[in-house]
Amino acid sequence: MQVDVLGYGEPLIRLTPERFKTFLKSNFWEVEIGGAEVNVLAGCSLLGLKTQLLGALPDNFLGQRVFQELRRFGIGTDYLKFLEEGRMGFYFLEFAHRIEGAEVIYDRRDSAFSYFELTEEDFSLLTQSSLLHLTGITPPLSSICNTNVRKLLMLKPASLKVSFDVNYRSKLWNPLDCRKFTDWAAEFIDIFFIKEEDFRVIFGLKIGNPERELIFLQSNYGKDKVYVLTAGEKGCFVASKDFLVHQPSFPTEIVDRIGAGDAFVAGFLYGYLKENNIERAALWGNAMAALKMGVVGDMPVFERCFVESLVNSSILRKVNR
Repeated sequence: MQVDVLGYGEPLIRLTPERFKTFLKSNFWEVEIGGAEVNVLAGCSLLGLKTQLLGALPDNFLGQRVFQELRRFGIGTDYLKFLEEGRMGFYFLEFAHRIEGAEVIYDRRDSAFSYFELTEEDFSLLTQSSLLHLTGITPPLSSICNTNVRKLLMLKPASLKVSFDVNYRSKLWNPLDCRKFTDWAAEFIDIFFIKEEDFRVIFGLKIGNPERELIFLQSNYGKDKVYVLTAGEKGCFVASKDFLVHQPSFPTEIVDRIGAGDAFVAGFLYGYLKENNIERAALWGNAMAALKMGVVGDMPVFERCFVESLVNSSILRKVNR
């Protein structure tokens, strides 16, 4: 089985109070399925890439609900295990009264995913994949997760590309521990994604210039990688060897910011794998992020034709009749 993008990460159930109501007030909760790696794989599947998720779910109705949702949006689930040990991971998201950002409460301790040790069969998939995608969310979830990520990186064949999104979460680990892991993992990484705000936290620097921040990453981890710095409304900045490009963001009406960064990564990986062009990859990434912010939920769930239209015409609100 040949896979374009292989991901290892935890699926989560998201519960959100009905619009404009708070955790305390709402009597109804919207259910969404997500998780950083899941969101990326959903976006890649949307664009036509073959994906596969490594991981585990609890063997109960919650695990089955998530499993069906993953399959519904094209994510490969052949290597997803059901475990009797552990529970389903949740997170609660509140938008009310928050113009920018949101309040997030995680409830994922002792999840089935955190207990799951990858097997020899799982590692064999590395030789059948073009790219492995990981994030900085997974290593601090448990010692088992940390070991799994390290083994995936150390056992990867030379032909396998690795993308890594720092995706710093202050509720999972501190900046120093995240930096230590990133320093270790950098040797194995081909595409390095980081948000501008995470750069400042992890590296303790306030350079304030995306180009200089990319140069800093190159000086620390080498110029042979692709570095992608996302900067919100400013768009993204990409460095590869002596090549540097800035791709402005697309205008969008923000409905739900959650998962926009993951949608960006999915678009970028598509452009990187299928078009082998850094500038086009950045364009695909920005288009995916812009469209994702216009829909509710974690996953980028919309038709590929909308992404293509935005990439090729750079017109967001064109109406096709």
